[in-house]
Amino acid sequence: MTEPPAPISPPARRSPRGLVRLCRVELLLFLREPAAVFFVLVFPLAMLLFLGVAYGTEPTGSGDDGVRFIDEYVPHIVVTIAVNLGVLGVAINISECRTSGVLRRYRLAPVPMWWFWFSQVAVGLLMFALAVAALLAVVAVAYGVVLAAPAQFALAVLTGLVFTFAAGVLLGSLDLPTRSVQITGTGLFFVMFLGSGAAVPRDSFPDWLRVLTAFNPMTPVIDASVDSYLGRSMVSELPELAAVLAASVVLVLIARSKSTWEGNR
Repeated sequence: MTEPPAPISPPARRSPRGLVRLCRVELLLFLREPAAVFFVLVFPLAMLLFLGVAYGTEPTGSGDDGVRFIDEYVPHIVVTIAVNLGVLGVAINISECRTSGVLRRYRLAPVPMWWFWFSQVAVGLLMFALAVAALLAVVAVAYGVVLAAPAQFALAVLTGLVFTFAAGVLLGSLDLPTRSVQITGTGLFFVMFLGSGAAVPRDSFPDWLRVLTAFNPMTPVIDASVDSYLGRSMVSELPELAAVLAASVVLVLIARSKSTWEGNR
């Protein structure tokens, strides 16, 4: 006697409202992380305050082109925000979700896993937009915004954002305690921040350090963002930006295939 077929349960309803609700929850969780909020929203404005007051209106180079210190430094701060979000904000949040078992529950829940990743990207882009808007608003009032080539500037900055998000995904997915991820992310931040010329222009580096920091993924992002912000050609940086995007894909593939998503640390 054959057994009757098992009843087929209807597929779970995947309302867009659930995705919006998830993004709202992830945003609240991000805002509850003091370190992430400080480095994304407060640290860039602190850089602008201290360095802008000291050197903001001073001319750069020979001064013949009329470029002020603040005109070159604003793109540096924007890229710094991207680095903060990726290697600190995204990495720490994913690590906490992994170690607390949230990712395991996502895999068992009747919702697609891409909802979680979409919420990470959406919250990251929102915080990036808010931080950059606040920065440019202060600059507009105090010094005036240049931004001669907005489309090219957006391309350069988004390339850096993609790479830092990919690095954050890989770091957060490693089988490490969240505290170790925080320490490692902080170290990566300062390597990218100091080695790319975002803090001190690379022109002032000795020759050996300038050659070494040329391999920093954020170096071409900084160069391209400065050139596009000031209206210069960024054609020479395009091959390097393409290489940064390719490296981002590699980081994501490594995170997907080799990392531990359901750790219990």
